[in-house]
Amino acid sequence: MDLFHAITSWMEATMLAVSSNYWLFVFLVFLVCVGEAVFIAGLLVPSLPILLLVGGLITQLDLPFWPIFLAATAGGIVGDAISYWIGYWLKDRVKTVWPFKNHLPLIARGEIFFQRHGGKAIFIGRFITGLKAVVPGIAGMLGMNWGYFTLINTISAFVWAASHILPGMFLTQWLKSIGLSLELVIIFGTIILTVVFVVLHYWKRILLFFAPWLGGFGRTVQERYGKPAEGESGH
Repeated sequence: MDLFHAITSWMEATMLAVSSNYWLFVFLVFLVCVGEAVFIAGLLVPSLPILLLVGGLITQLDLPFWPIFLAATAGGIVGDAISYWIGYWLKDRVKTVWPFKNHLPLIARGEIFFQRHGGKAIFIGRFITGLKAVVPGIAGMLGMNWGYFTLINTISAFVWAASHILPGMFLTQWLKSIGLSLELVIIFGTIILTVVFVVLHYWKRILLFFAPWLGGFGRTVQERYGKPAEGESGH
């Protein structure tokens, strides 16, 4: 916990320092969102705590919302587009080139995920840690239509940016009203968003787990989702 406190304190101090120059702050948000979406490199960028903190700083320092939000959205779009073209140009050579060859199991998971969900994988994958760093590149590898990819990429980027920045804003306002620190925005926000993403991704499994205690509704759930759930691996 001391290490987490040290990291979050450093992040908060850094972002506060940068926020004194508003447009530099906006540009930093853009770069973070590009970086977190780039094929494999995105694994190294902790966008969730950073964007929660960005939302907190918008509220705490009364910063203009729209330029920051649009910078985050644009960063997500550009990062995914870069990933797409890396995959498109390299095709299967991705699996033999550094640093991609060091993450073959993750790339394999991403291929299965994309083949199972098609275009929806671009939207859903943006919210799943690990997969979000490979799915756009795999879309390029497998030759997904660029126009269709761009449409889903753009829509999902708006939703993704809002789902990370707005909770930080609302949590900061609430925590400030009860006298708690900005650091807790990262803790509470990460927990809340993680729970939301887990529920959205594993809702069938969750329903099936509780089905025995849900009476008639539970039996309906088991009849409708029981067999498909057994046939799904890793979903």
